Amino acid sequence: MEPDGTVQEHGQEEYPAPEERTFAEDESVSQARRFARWHVYREKGYDTVPNPDNPDRIAAALMAVLDLEDEQFDEYFGTLYEQMASHERADLTPVLDIPNEVYNEEFIVYKQNIYLSEDLDAIQEQLQRPAVEVLGEDTIQELVDAQGQGLVAKARSLIGGGTDQTDDEFDPDISFTDLTIEESSGIDTMYSEPDGYKTIEGEDPINREPDARIETLPMGFTRAQFRRHVGHTLVCQIRDCFVSMGVEPPAQYRVLGHGKFKYSAKYRDFDFYPDYWDHDARISGYVSPV
Repeated sequence: MEPDGTVQEHGQEEYPAPEERTFAEDESVSQARRFARWHVYREKGYDTVPNPDNPDRIAAALMAVLDLEDEQFDEYFGTLYEQMASHERADLTPVLDIPNEVYNEEFIVYKQNIYLSEDLDAIQEQLQRPAVEVLGEDTIQELVDAQGQGLVAKARSLIGGGTDQTDDEFDPDISFTDLTIEESSGIDTMYSEPDGYKTIEGEDPINREPDARIETLPMGFTRAQFRRHVGHTLVCQIRDCFVSMGVEPPAQYRVLGHGKFKYSAKYRDFDFYPDYWDHDARISGYVSPV
């Protein structure tokens, strides 16, 4: 270090140079960096965590999605549903104009961005405490087991939206949160080629980082099952955010299944992580939704 405080170089012998690291060593360093950003965000209030990797933002997006009526949900995510399910359901046709060779690829992931109307300050003010703590340990399984308007009513009663309505008494004019979806993007199509993954990008009307991003493989769900699937995927993404920082997720997010593709790939391909992506995995403290 120079007398004026300028850092000329860092010297240490504990970590090998990046080009010499094993995957485990490189991932450990990356975990430390992610945790440092999270610590500064949570303890100092600076927006240091990228939006789609911030579990608070994803949990806020989850709550906004839960508050949608079925018609609203279909308005935002109906195209994604039809494209995804068309691979396995003869009664649905592909919506996206993508080449047949891409559509028929063995591996394909569809992605869609979610943008909230509120900024981070408004999200935190609305929640009054971190969104990842709003959904209690006993609520997640009940939420993902509910469907359609029943899911909304269940979320409202569990999170504490000030109503004791049953599913049959559901009133769509009563909201359990003021968090709202501003827009959803077009759909990105990611597929595999011999030289790596390629993406056909969909249109995106918003020029900023999304608050959350749905990522899903083709599956032959019904519309009601797809709504449950979206909720479960966002829960798994919150899990991934904590795992990627080297932190055990809060108990309510210790669930199995696909969340973020980049982490599902790591879980699958490297012994460094357990198989969190696998519904049938046996991981102490983690449960499967099926």
